[in-house]
Amino acid sequence: MDASESSKRPRSSTPPPFTTAALPEPTNSPPSKKAHLDPTASAPSDIPKIDAKVEINSEEAVFNAASLTADSNIDGEQNDSDRGKGRDQGRVGRGRRNQPDNRPQRVWEPRKREEGAEETEGDGVKRLPKKRCAVLVGYCGTGYSGMQIQTHGAKTIEGDLYVALAKAGAISADNATDHRKVDIQRAARTDAGVHAAGNCISLKMIQEPPIPEDFSSLAEYVNSFLPEQIRMWGFVRTVKSFSARTAADSRIYEYLLPSYCLLPPAKDDPLSKRLNESSPGWREALGPATEFADAAPPMVMEDEETGETVNPRNRGEFERRRGWRVDEGTMRRFRDLIAQYKGTHNFHNYTVGKPFNDRTVKRYMLRLEVKDPQVYGEIEWVSVQIHGQSFMLHQIRKMISMAMLACRTGSPPSLLPETFGPKRIHVPKAPPLGLLLEAPQFGVYNDRITQKLNGLTDDRDPVDFSLYAEKMHAFKVKWIYERLRQEELEHHVFHKWMRQMDCTSSNGLAFLNTQGVIPPEADLSKRAVEARRAAKDGKDAIDDDMDSEDEEVDQDLLRRGELEG
Repeated sequence: MDASESSKRPRSSTPPPFTTAALPEPTNSPPSKKAHLDPTASAPSDIPKIDAKVEINSEEAVFNAASLTADSNIDGEQNDSDRGKGRDQGRVGRGRRNQPDNRPQRVWEPRKREEGAEETEGDGVKRLPKKRCAVLVGYCGTGYSGMQIQTHGAKTIEGDLYVALAKAGAISADNATDHRKVDIQRAARTDAGVHAAGNCISLKMIQEPPIPEDFSSLAEYVNSFLPEQIRMWGFVRTVKSFSARTAADSRIYEYLLPSYCLLPPAKDDPLSKRLNESSPGWREALGPATEFADAAPPMVMEDEETGETVNPRNRGEFERRRGWRVDEGTMRRFRDLIAQYKGTHNFHNYTVGKPFNDRTVKRYMLRLEVKDPQVYGEIEWVSVQIHGQSFMLHQIRKMISMAMLACRTGSPPSLLPETFGPKRIHVPKAPPLGLLLEAPQFGVYNDRITQKLNGLTDDRDPVDFSLYAEKMHAFKVKWIYERLRQEELEHHVFHKWMRQMDCTSSNGLAFLNTQGVIPPEADLSKRAVEARRAAKDGKDAIDDDMDSEDEEVDQDLLRRGELEG
């Protein structure tokens, strides 16, 4: 038979059932049980087991095997004719895959709590709702490694505040060990030793935790867990998108310096000798301040009775300078110098690691004010307030340092605009002891919530430090001004800084002159340094110890712009 004829032939029917022959039953014997095929204990067969020979046609077996193979492709590989049609195409009507699923579908629904049940944390404590809030704080930074909380165990202001909030119940136990869960941010990341009468922290916190009856507010309860040099003024609920770092549109800093920092160097100091060469007669315009400076006892002196060398600390110069009271002419020169910073300028010389053509070095100073001198204890202090849109690392300390150095050397106000130009100079940093964050400002955010701008519908209170002005002033006088005065009395921080400047003999301070220009020897730009090296023109570098802190800056934080002050 041909293969074509075989393929057209219909499938053979099922082989005929076995036939049985009648077997005579023995006489007077009990009835026999019916025979069956493959008997089992669980399913005995009713078909008697007989020996029968079944004939199988070989061609039919081949045909049936081919048909079964084709059917098996439904759940296996596709035939060549079905390729490219997808898994379920080309074989319509076969299997449950192409049939509509009439089974009832389960719809997701939120889990329903039983009536009277409360949402709890992992330890079974009732879970209170968290809301985005702005926490207003003040602190004395002495003894702390800065504001921002650290993961390596350093003692920080935020670290102590976070622990106090957790103890007071404003941060749940589940979040108490990981500050990242509450998305904590700060308006100003002050450096080590820097103080703040007001700073703002944003985080998700519990607004109404249970507090003892002895405390009238959450802020008062939190303060009970804090050292006295850190205070929480209060908090307000904010919009969900509020971030203290980005919402602060400007910041007000204050720098306090003893008035004797404006005294000129003594006539025998190296800085005075350099000024005598570059600017003859520079001391004539400084008035009575030069006489007071020249009256200082010599650094090396002998005791009249014993003839032994007297320790410089015992010669009485520290005590003598504390009695100095600044004159009007000096204050007028200092105010004129500070006024040069107002407006938008290129402050590349007043920070670290930023070239002149960097877009981020242009900063806007809104207001600058030099207040009248005030006496705290034995020392007369001068307060400088700087209200700027934003600041870079060391910017304020370098701005104050430049103004102090120019004032005490008779340099004109025209020198400061020169420092905004492309020439690179070294501006020493003033001590961090006098730097104080007065308060960040949230003018744009407050206008948005009070006027319901940008589609805002929720009622929110503005972030306003003026509500706590009296408490903040009392805190400044007791914990910042007093600590600052005590630190200067014990360690003479500003006096030592002045002596370091007056004893400098390098070209790094050659920009201090009465002409108000930056001479080539003070230019530290790469091109100027290479030109001097090629000409072998003396010293090219500045004193290493004058700017040693700049090499210790965290470059990642510097690049992200999170360092300021």
